[in-house]
Amino acid sequence: MSELFHTILLRVTLAGIASAVALRVVGEGALREIVKLAAGLLMLLALLQPLAGLRLSVGARLPGGISAEDVAAIEQQNAQTAMSTIAASIADALEDSATAAGFACTVHVEMTTDEDGILQVGLVTVRYTSADAKRLDELKALITDGCGVGEDRQEWILQ
Repeated sequence: MSELFHTILLRVTLAGIASAVALRVVGEGALREIVKLAAGLLMLLALLQPLAGLRLSVGARLPGGISAEDVAAIEQQNAQTAMSTIAASIADALEDSATAAGFACTVHVEMTTDEDGILQVGLVTVRYTSADAKRLDELKALITDGCGVGEDRQEWILQ
């Protein structure tokens, strides 16, 4: 039981540190609210994942005929749903910021996890028009500031 408590404490602490860094990086604005949501989901995952492992260690089959493989598949599907929801929210916030600044572009965000399993922005694809090309440096700065990823994880496509 103390090992379970230690695991939960370690995961929640690491999630808290990662969340604090992410909130510090994004500053103020709409993206901050999205990061807060992602941080809350990360905290919930850090808390509940060890508890799910405890239930699975009791037996290979859970009450109701659900196997450990079924639970793993559901967890994978939930993780993918969370990733796509967060990616879409970030893309919408970036597009709204760009529209407010007078740009007519579309943004697509892909999420990944790092070596530690922490969710992060993977690739940001921006499709912009020839009218936006005149102010491309300004648009690039807006996107970089808005999502916190460097140019190595950005793709720019002229439509």
